[in-house]
Parts: sequence; structure tokens; C-alpha cells
Amino acid sequence: MPAKQPILRVQGLRKNYGGVPALQGVDFDVAAGEVCGLIGPNGSGKSTLFDCCTGLQASDAGKVLLKGTDITGWPMHRIAREGRLLRSFQKTVVFQSMNSEDNLILAGQMSRFPGVASTFSIGRASRARVRALRERARELIEISGLSRVAHLPAGHMSGGQQKLLQFATMLMPEPELVLLDEPLAGINPILIEKVIASIEAANRRFGITFLVIEHNTDVLMKLSHRVIVLHQGRKLADDTPEAIVRNPEVIDAYLGG
Repeated sequence: MPAKQPILRVQGLRKNYGGVPALQGVDFDVAAGEVCGLIGPNGSGKSTLFDCCTGLQASDAGKVLLKGTDITGWPMHRIAREGRLLRSFQKTVVFQSMNSEDNLILAGQMSRFPGVASTFSIGRASRARVRALRERARELIEISGLSRVAHLPAGHMSGGQQKLLQFATMLMPEPELVLLDEPLAGINPILIEKVIASIEAANRRFGITFLVIEHNTDVLMKLSHRVIVLHQGRKLADDTPEAIVRNPEVIDAYLGG
């Protein structure tokens, strides 16, 4: 029986900034349904890799394939419009004056319908669209653990709660693959547990694949099915979390003695 095609395949990816190499021929696959961690020291090429995979920056060489389709060189808006691959950034951005449901409905209509007018115009089709968006939004509010504060304007939520809301907005378009850039940065331990639970719930309930950059390696090792390690722009290791924490090269380069 032939092997299943990976949802994401990175082949020989290279990127230089002037004379400084950021990525030096990186190769890896991510299987559909995985939660895959991506770790490495600062400057190892993690964020550059995300940028090249999502069209924010053009790579100098190599390919990025999404479910077998070569998306190398596609602009970011085209990749985002396709809806299958989305990414977060370290900076949290939500609509501060809107509550959770309205934030999610706006995210959903921008990706799933032709425009605001078609979504919110008068008529049976419009009412059906809005109803579908509200049902999806309420499900994601529950998954993200925001039910208790869902009525608040986002600007009145804590930073961690806003991160959870941003995570939920990314799920409104029903993506197949989500790239998360340090989703746990700057939030307290209680909310860390909620973020992890939200990722696990989205992976389990919707089958969404995640590739996650995170410096909290203890948490990432528990969350991930597999971990990729970058070092100086190269792939140093690619294995199960259990094998990664015992890998002497990884310990020397990143995890410490």
C-alpha cells in the first residue's frame, strides 16, 4: 500500500539575508493529523521557515508543497485565501471593541464568503450564512475555553485570553494546516494549559494539523507527536519527543546538559 501524501513537504529550502544563511537546504514532511513541534536556538531559522512556507518571504531555493501542490513563490494573500494553510504571529491581533463571537464571525465571513455584503445582506441565504457562522463561532468559543468571558469586548480580556481568541479566529475558515509561532509566549501557567487543551481539541475534533514553534520545550514535548530541531539553518534532528530529549546532538546544541 503506497504511503499517504504528507500535508506539508519542505524540500531543500534555502534563504540568505545578504551573505548570512538563514536556511541551508531544510527538508521535512508533516503528515496530516500530526501535531509537530519545531525547536531550535534563537537564529536557527524557525521563523524564516514559517515566512517562506506562508509567502511572507520568498525562498532562494527549494520547494514548499501543500498536499502535493507546489505553493513555492505564491504570495501570502493567495495562500491565505486558499484557506488550507494559516499561520499565527507572535504579536496578538484581535478587534478590541468586539466580543468573541463578533470577532469570529468577521474572521469567518472574510474567508468563507465573497464579502460583507453577501454575508449580511437581507434574505434567506444571508440568514443561513450568518447562522452557520454563529454556530461555528460558538463551538470554537467553547473549545477555546472562552465561554466565561465571551461577552466582553476583546480589549477587556487578558493577554492570554486574547491569544486564545486569536487562535479561535484562525479555525473559523476550517484550515487543514495551522502554523503556530510561539503560542505560549507571555501568558500565565493556567492559560498555558488552556492553550494546549485548545490545540489538542482542534486536532482531535477537526483533524487539523499543527506545526508549532515554541521555546517552552517541556510543554511542547508533551503536546507534539513529533519534533523537528533546527540548528544554524539546518535540520539537526527529526524524531519522536522521547528520542529528541535523549539525542546527544540536540542536548549539546539546544536543550543543555
